[in-house]
Amino acid sequence: MLRTPPMLKIRRGIARRADQWLGTFGMIVPRETPEPVIAWAEVVPPPPRAPEPVQSSGLQTEEVQRVLDEMVRPALQSDGGDITLVRVDGGDVYVSLVGACNTCPSATLTMKMGVEGLLEEELKGFERLIQIDLPAA
Repeated sequence: MLRTPPMLKIRRGIARRADQWLGTFGMIVPRETPEPVIAWAEVVPPPPRAPEPVQSSGLQTEEVQRVLDEMVRPALQSDGGDITLVRVDGGDVYVSLVGACNTCPSATLTMKMGVEGLLEEELKGFERLIQIDLPAA
């Protein structure tokens, strides 16, 4: 014998009583056909989803350079500094701050909260931002 889920029994009981009460006042015509019974055995959980494939190709230098040129560089240049893309290695992005940004006390905050957050948001496959100091020319 298949069992009916408890909440379904409660809902049906409430609906049946409401139909009877409203039927006595002529507000509705009581239902003549019973609702189909859903048993526990009929409720099938959805199949598990397969994990999405991970791209192992890494970032393209052109993609990173575009984000830096369009979104990061204008803000840094307005404060008298700049950012230089040194290289892209897999998901790692190596950059160097130059000008006023190189000696700024909040450069670490700018790199972590600003540049790294933006790269995570804009580029799939981004792993970490690494700041390096270039030798003075």
